[in-house]
Formats: sequence, structure tokens, C-alpha cells
Amino acid sequence: MELQTWCVAMCLLGVTVGGTDGKVTGTNLLPSMPNVCAEEKLVVVGHKQPCVQPFTRIVKVWKQGCTGRQMWCVGYERRTSYYTTYKHVYSTEYQTVFKCCPGWSQLSGETGCLSHVCSNGFCFNGGQCTEGTSQLCHCPSGFHGPRCQYGELKLILI
Repeated sequence: MELQTWCVAMCLLGVTVGGTDGKVTGTNLLPSMPNVCAEEKLVVVGHKQPCVQPFTRIVKVWKQGCTGRQMWCVGYERRTSYYTTYKHVYSTEYQTVFKCCPGWSQLSGETGCLSHVCSNGFCFNGGQCTEGTSQLCHCPSGFHGPRCQYGELKLILI
């Protein structure tokens, strides 16, 4: 029994953190839905790993053809047995998750991300939020793009 206890102790070494099974569940967004973007996320994934330890023991066996008048007698033989336990091994993996693209959110019951989100700091280069239009930001002269992130090049001749 001491060997079994040793195996359990050895197998349990390496259990470092608790965690989930690694499955990332969100708002059931799919890449085919409107305004949904893919993102790689680092997650901790737990796996069970078997720990098999052999040990030997002496067992009683009945043997035939013993010496003397006895036809059967008790003998002893060495047998190998195996004890299996499981340890939890954790690793980090990248998993693809789907989220609403910047500037969009999903309201209850929506298929995809159909609600505009325009908050302070969303528009670049002095753009102002405009709700309810296909372009979220009203861009100042010289800038364009959904978040006013693109500027026009101007050539200055000397």
C-alpha cells in the first residue's frame, strides 16, 4: 500500500493551477454574422494524463507436483501489478473567439453585432461620433475612414 501512496504523491506533483476545461464561450457569434471579428485568445487548457506505476508483490499460489506425499502445496511467486492514477496537466493554447468588431455591439436577440457603439475616444483625429449612420464618425477635413483613421497626403512644394 505504501507504493500506491507513493504513486499518488508522484502523480499529483505538477498540479499547479486550477482552471477551466479551456472552452471559451461567448455570445454565440459566428464569423458569417455582420460586424463580427475573429480574435486569438490565450487560454489555459487542462488535460488528464495517466500515471501508471508498476510494482511487484509476492502472492500465494497452489502448485502441483510437490515433493513427498502431497500432490498440491502452497508456493510463492512474484507478480507484477500496475497502479494507475491521473494527474492534471495544464497548457496554454491559442483559441479563436468571435467578438463584435470595434464600434459594434450585440443586443439581446440580435443575430450578429448590429448596434452602433460610438463613445468618447472612438473617433481619431478630431472626428465626432454620429449615431445611426453607416459611418460612425464625422471626420474633419483631410481625414476619412469609419474612425477617421486615414489622412490625406499633402505635398508641399518648396
